[in-house]
Amino acid sequence: MSQILQEESSPPVMRNTCLIGGLCKALGIPWSIIEEVLGKHIPKLLEQNLRVARRGYDAASIQAAVAALDRPGLPVMSGNQAIALGLLRSGLQAFVAYPMTPSSSLLEFMARSAQDFGIRVIHPESEIAVMLMALGFAYMGVKTAVGTSGGGFCLMTESLSLAGQAELPVVVMMGQRAGPSTGLPTYTAQGDLHFILNAGHGEFPRFVVAPGDADEAYYWSGIALNMAWKYQLPSLILSDKILCEGLYSFDPALAGDPQEDAPVLWDGRGRYRRYQATETGVSPLAFPPMQGQVIKVNSYTHDEDGITVEDAETTKILAEKRQRKERSLARDLEAYETVKVYGRGKTALVCWGTNKGVCVEIAQKFGLKVIQLLVLAPFPEKGLQEAIQDVERMICVEGNSTGQLSKLLRQNGYRTDDRILKYDGRPFSLEDLETDLRKVIA
Repeated sequence: MSQILQEESSPPVMRNTCLIGGLCKALGIPWSIIEEVLGKHIPKLLEQNLRVARRGYDAASIQAAVAALDRPGLPVMSGNQAIALGLLRSGLQAFVAYPMTPSSSLLEFMARSAQDFGIRVIHPESEIAVMLMALGFAYMGVKTAVGTSGGGFCLMTESLSLAGQAELPVVVMMGQRAGPSTGLPTYTAQGDLHFILNAGHGEFPRFVVAPGDADEAYYWSGIALNMAWKYQLPSLILSDKILCEGLYSFDPALAGDPQEDAPVLWDGRGRYRRYQATETGVSPLAFPPMQGQVIKVNSYTHDEDGITVEDAETTKILAEKRQRKERSLARDLEAYETVKVYGRGKTALVCWGTNKGVCVEIAQKFGLKVIQLLVLAPFPEKGLQEAIQDVERMICVEGNSTGQLSKLLRQNGYRTDDRILKYDGRPFSLEDLETDLRKVIA
């Protein structure tokens, strides 16, 4: 490489271009593709970069070539990009965020794509402003999502309760990283499950999903937006550093198409009541301005019109309305694959989020079953019952030090036999999981 750079009178940084040429030869990537990619991404000194890359391509001595799979090419994208596209597919109209690793690239992607998709992208002064602005958008009928991580979400929790009381829909993408506090800001963890499940004061329903790869991130992000607006509640996409910034081959045929669902809208007859009592707990929506109607949302305990009250009976009725809404959401989710099962066996590895991939691969080697909980709230009772019918032993695999999924299972009446936990900021490797699994099943 030094000789090539000297002969081409190129700066040392072009070693990278030379290496790209040699690598592409080993990977069987045609020279025409290299030209196209360099022309798109390295326009500065393009001709010189192309000469150096070609020299590297021609000079490479192949020791072991990567065989072609003879399959159609797939787009490569990060988990955050998949989340963005899923939200956009289901009708996202605005995205509000304050940068925080590992969610920052979601904001960057939305900002770059805003004009293409006709959406509003806003970077306010703080995470508190982010959530309040998102709820203002929701009041006006604008489908909105926000992105954050643990520290930023802490600042959003008071407004999350506002969303619960005022029944305002919002989607939160919460990318986990190792805590507490600043912790390891550029590493990964699964330490925020119970924080997400219990964030905010008071009791109100929420939808929580934890996708394990880009395909699931795309599909379930769209579903999260639909559920937020169908049931007028917070939807939370619980991601992590590995999913947010990891790169995946994305297969639209496998991912599924979330589509856009219309919320329950007011029919325009009579006097509008924002919190009208219904069997499902979901009140028809209307958005200002609307001539002759008052559209009032309220963070205080309120009656059907949104007027502040403090009497015991209305307080009870409002709490029961929220409970009916949660039951309606749970019934609706029974039509979805909220719990995934891979393989067979009397012993099952139980996981959530990005541990799915390594669990599935190691289970194939050991002849085990894998149970992946995708939806975590409302708790997927029916899906889990079906998944564990023939299981005699359950081993939870988690990226935290306290077994948070195991605790959630116990809270809902399910016993786990063992736990394999990793809490050093790094994801499970195959070798890590195999070593720990052998200790457990020995």
